Amino acid sequence: MKINSKKSVVLTGSSGFLGSVITQTLVDNHWHVIAIDTQKPNHIPENVSFIQFDLMDINAYNQLKQIIRSTSQNIKALINNAAANPSIEGDISTFGKFEDMNLNEWNKDISLNLSAPVFLIQNLLDIFNHSDTKPCKIVNVISTYGIVPPNQDIYKPLSKAKGIEIYKPIAYSVTKAGLAMATKYLSVYLAQKGFNVNGIAPGGIENNQPREFVHMYSKYTPMGRMAQREEMMDIILLLLDKGSDYMNGQIIAVDGGWTVW
Repeated sequence: MKINSKKSVVLTGSSGFLGSVITQTLVDNHWHVIAIDTQKPNHIPENVSFIQFDLMDINAYNQLKQIIRSTSQNIKALINNAAANPSIEGDISTFGKFEDMNLNEWNKDISLNLSAPVFLIQNLLDIFNHSDTKPCKIVNVISTYGIVPPNQDIYKPLSKAKGIEIYKPIAYSVTKAGLAMATKYLSVYLAQKGFNVNGIAPGGIENNQPREFVHMYSKYTPMGRMAQREEMMDIILLLLDKGSDYMNGQIIAVDGGWTVW
């Protein structure tokens, strides 16, 4: 794997719905992207170094670090984007009642959504490039459900249409709230070590969800609609650029006002 001298950003969950757009946006803005995911995309854009890796294997992070180090010696940023998030457009059987949750599901979400980003930051700290004296950036992709709990009422029309009870599971909100606090904790801990640590909390992003869900989500959003994933990109770029050099420990909600109500 060729060592890239351009400024590099490590991006997890790079092949997913949001991650694929983040990848292309970063490339378009002259970043060398070290993309990490379990699924290799059909097309890897130029200036992207793809690493196929399961972030659930936290004990292997030192090996991952060595691969990243061999790819770039100018790492300036990390975006923790990978997460387990049950999607209403996918398998709705995962949207069960709290009373029916099992420990395996809980532990899986804790591992990928919270333990993985925290331990990845820990493992990669010593390979960031501080030689230019400019701050290195860590961006955690959180969620509005890490700021406020889900409004379960938005699932009621879909529950009626499908004939089953649908509830957003607790683990996603708990892990994202934990990641928000980890962001704040590390922003203080790393503040004088050359890092800015911030988070973005996207609201619901439209992705061919059932019309009943889209209608209800839009009804409970002050701007009256769901987000488009492209609307997250300028905030992510801001959190990587010099415009955020004096921002630290902030969780920016891009949610059409969802968390205001």
